[in-house]
Amino acid sequence: MEFTMPRPRVSGFLHLCSGQEAIAVGTSEVFKTGIDVYAGSFRSHGWSLALGMTPRVAMAELFGRATGCCAGKAGSMQLCDAANGNLGGWNVVASQMPVGAGAAFAAAYRKTGGVAFIAFSDGAVNQGVFAETLNFASLLKLPAVFILEDNGIAMGTRVERHSADPDLIRRGQGFAMPCRAFDGNNVEEVIRQVSESADRARRGEGPTYLVARTFRFRGFSMSDPMKYRSREEANDARKRDPIGLYATVLRARAVLNDDLLFQLEDEATAAIDDALAFANASPDPAPEERFTNVVSTPQIT
Repeated sequence: MEFTMPRPRVSGFLHLCSGQEAIAVGTSEVFKTGIDVYAGSFRSHGWSLALGMTPRVAMAELFGRATGCCAGKAGSMQLCDAANGNLGGWNVVASQMPVGAGAAFAAAYRKTGGVAFIAFSDGAVNQGVFAETLNFASLLKLPAVFILEDNGIAMGTRVERHSADPDLIRRGQGFAMPCRAFDGNNVEEVIRQVSESADRARRGEGPTYLVARTFRFRGFSMSDPMKYRSREEANDARKRDPIGLYATVLRARAVLNDDLLFQLEDEATAAIDDALAFANASPDPAPEERFTNVVSTPQIT
């Protein structure tokens, strides 16, 4: 087979959020661009797109090209979009938590009315900075919403093997903040829960700890064979695909029909094809730019 363009290539690891899309999309409906910020894990493609990053820019960064959101220097795990309040994906487990808390502190100090949405997953709860950040945020009543994307797996380890209490909602208790769990595959429930939490934060009442129950369809990274999950478990989970679930809801409300669904799918396919072509045609970062914007010295005002 001959290719008319170079084979697509992703530089470095690739961690997909397939199956967890409703959490990012629902939160984006509450997010106020211009004052709010997001800090998340390396599984942040869906978050970045939901918060306003274009598919072209995201794909170019995955390919390590100069037209990417970080000029090809960050790759899949660190997508960042400061213009839209996206402080990036952080590849060190739980490292986004103090970053988000710092942003929440800045919002409170400057009285912007902004909220920091801090997304993390199962493995983060076993890091010391998890407890430190929750305690700090609650102590100072910071405007933060902590969102645990609870897919039941930390890397390749089931929650019952890495957490003494497998119900991760209880890991947030003891820090004097509301703790709630909900269906993270129901986009309208995500909107409701996150909206209530954000409103509380904007009123100056402090942070909230949310546990969004979900299921990731793909492995930890692209090389993960997922031997820790049975085929039956995966098939059952796909019956609750958040995209399919919401399509069913919209059909019942006569908002969606076959023609509109096909149109949306065609538009999505076209956007992906366009992003792939753009990334393939984009240049690699110039050697003389290799140290530009790698280290930044903040200006304190």
